[in-house]
Amino acid sequence: MAAANPHPLPYSYPYQTLPKGKVEVEEIADLIPMRVAREKEDGTRDAVTSVRSRLQTELELGISDRLELGLYFSFHQGATAATPALQFEGLKQRLRYRFAEEGDWPLDMGVYFELAEFHNEIEIEEKLLLSRRFGYLTLVSNLWVEQEYYFQTEEWKLIYNPTLGGVYELSPNLMLGLEYWARGRFNKSTVAVGETGTDSPTAPRHYLGPTILLQSGEAWWSTGVYARLDNLAEAAQAEDPYGKVWIRTMVGMGF
Repeated sequence: MAAANPHPLPYSYPYQTLPKGKVEVEEIADLIPMRVAREKEDGTRDAVTSVRSRLQTELELGISDRLELGLYFSFHQGATAATPALQFEGLKQRLRYRFAEEGDWPLDMGVYFELAEFHNEIEIEEKLLLSRRFGYLTLVSNLWVEQEYYFQTEEWKLIYNPTLGGVYELSPNLMLGLEYWARGRFNKSTVAVGETGTDSPTAPRHYLGPTILLQSGEAWWSTGVYARLDNLAEAAQAEDPYGKVWIRTMVGMGF
């Protein structure tokens, strides 16, 4: 049985789990170009492009053939010149469980539960993982919600983050796909604008883009480049942490 469990669609978790006793190491990087304000020597201000980034290292272990444990180490890098080079953000622990073998049910289904302890918040995350294979084409969706509690502002944020995509297997080593994902809030902010955190938008954000997966043996590489669909007619706004493009790239190795 293969040890690797690749992500053909970088933002969507597949319903498959690692076999019992198998281990996989994954590195996940999000790169978000954005406009940041800059003060010029003459005292005026303008905006320049910089990159906000997030880095996660994940260790996965197959507890059984259907239950998988994941441990994350999360880092982030802001886009401003004053931001430290790389900051440790916190830890995550999650479980992924699939209910049946592929094709046993009309719709392949799994569930995902995650707990995160960050320097300024606690996060609880749930996903319903849905998948259906039609020959060389596979459709995948994650119904994804989060509950975040921020210590400094004593605020709860109720987040939705659904995904939907399709991936086509051109060969055992190459898959091409198209993926949509969104992020928004069920509840309104109770604190001032600018104090709500970079990953909890006050209005929905929508993205769509092509994906590619390359794999060989137990190693794989997956990347998606997503264009932002909301506010298409507007230019990128200074200090908007979502920018106009979102890039996610992942590498994994199974053992």
